[in-house]
Amino acid sequence: MASKYEALGVDVDKKGIEALRDMTDDLFPGSFCSVVADPADLKLGIILHEDGAGSKPIVSYIYYKETGERHWFEPLAQDVIAMNVDDAVCIGANPIAFSDYVALNGIRLKKEDLLGGLARGFKKAFELLNSTGSKVLFSGGETADLPDIIKTFDVSGTVMARVYLSKVITGRAIAPGDMIVGLRSGGKATYETKENSGIMCNGISLVRHCLLNRQYLKKYPEVGTPEIKGYYGRFMLSEFLPELSMTIGEAILSPTRIYLPIVQEILRQVEVKAMVHNTGGGLTKCMRLGKRIKYVKDTLPEPDPIFKLIENESKEDPWQMCRNFNMGIGFEVIVKKGDEEEVIRAAKRFGVEAQVIGHCERSAVGNTASVTQSSGTFLYR
Repeated sequence: MASKYEALGVDVDKKGIEALRDMTDDLFPGSFCSVVADPADLKLGIILHEDGAGSKPIVSYIYYKETGERHWFEPLAQDVIAMNVDDAVCIGANPIAFSDYVALNGIRLKKEDLLGGLARGFKKAFELLNSTGSKVLFSGGETADLPDIIKTFDVSGTVMARVYLSKVITGRAIAPGDMIVGLRSGGKATYETKENSGIMCNGISLVRHCLLNRQYLKKYPEVGTPEIKGYYGRFMLSEFLPELSMTIGEAILSPTRIYLPIVQEILRQVEVKAMVHNTGGGLTKCMRLGKRIKYVKDTLPEPDPIFKLIENESKEDPWQMCRNFNMGIGFEVIVKKGDEEEVIRAAKRFGVEAQVIGHCERSAVGNTASVTQSSGTFLYR
């Protein structure tokens, strides 16, 4: 069945990036992040990793236009930091510094409001990291006024990280019998101030279109495009849903959890085979790691309510849901059998639910994944 998400112009498989990937000086092809040699110290590797908040900025923009309140930009700052540092730590790297990039259409929103909201968000996120002992320096960034290119605004960032080349976690050590521990994306960690819906930053294009009322597209045509089906949802951003325990807007804008402090604690406790930040690709993201591995995820928890809402409202196929969304598991740690309980204990020390969600088997046809949900078992190649 065709994906409702891809019908909105989103390419989950990121076709065509091979041309750019082949140009890199990556020392560990197939790892979660690219690593290049530090010319000043050949024992060290450098990671320069860039990511953004997806199309979440559009939701913040609508909220801002409706209320005039800049604080709706704040959660995006943590999204951008998390999407970068959580990727970098997947290979065992230590994030050192971060810079941001903001592009905006200053005709449609006040630059001072946008940057003021983001600045407050970045301040809070860096204070959060400092409070957990995971200090990351803020090295500035760039702001671009691009009214002829950008319809609303976009925000992304780059993290610089370092790792000893002898300690890079490549995923090549994954073997049959290894255990997969999943860390929840929803709930509330000890270092967080409020409950999280678990949505993170992926699949937001589908979320916006299937949940939000068409009234927003009529008022702000810049949040859509004529080539695709417009907003067809039933909800206004301020509508409170008991099953979510928050409003629709709060659920969509729940910031991506920063797993960095938890992962650094895990790395101090056990030898890790691989780690996966379940962003683009959802529960199938693991397939990019290892060789001839079948990832069997047959003890997954029930997805957070936001994912059931998205599936019901969009009529997206369950097979596609697991490919597009994290489904409540934001981060995965793969360890040898016997070490899984130590990983779970480390996560729970930070108030984050964790459990064994599956194991690894040998695959005869390259990397594959088997994902079991209440609606069935789905196979991926």
